[in-house]
Amino acid sequence: MEVRHGGILMKRVRVVAIICCLLPMLGCSPLENQARDAAGALSGSLVAAQTKYQPACTTNPSLEICRVINHGVAAENGLITAIEAYCGWTVTLAPPDPNAKCVPVKSAEEALRAAIANAATLTTQIKGAI
Repeated sequence: MEVRHGGILMKRVRVVAIICCLLPMLGCSPLENQARDAAGALSGSLVAAQTKYQPACTTNPSLEICRVINHGVAAENGLITAIEAYCGWTVTLAPPDPNAKCVPVKSAEEALRAAIANAATLTTQIKGAI
């Protein structure tokens, strides 16, 4: 299982939380709402799965659920990057400015749609195991 201890996990949780809180306040388009919902669902599923399967995945990381969790972590990172690119935010380790407005970048729309679809698929797989 991918190790996500303390600081790294907390940074990712904060970024997801900020994105989930920011997007609804901005009068979002349906695509932005989908991204927010997908980020929240995947993040919650990952936290639950990591909590449940940490001992098993530490012992045997080749278990199917462990691979799915790792894919979920990668999908979450990809979704966050796609949201940042779509909204025209700088892709950095720091969360976006709470006052930043999402200014859709049309050329990033297809990547965001793909990231949302990927996140939804992995969320379903992970929820089936928790």
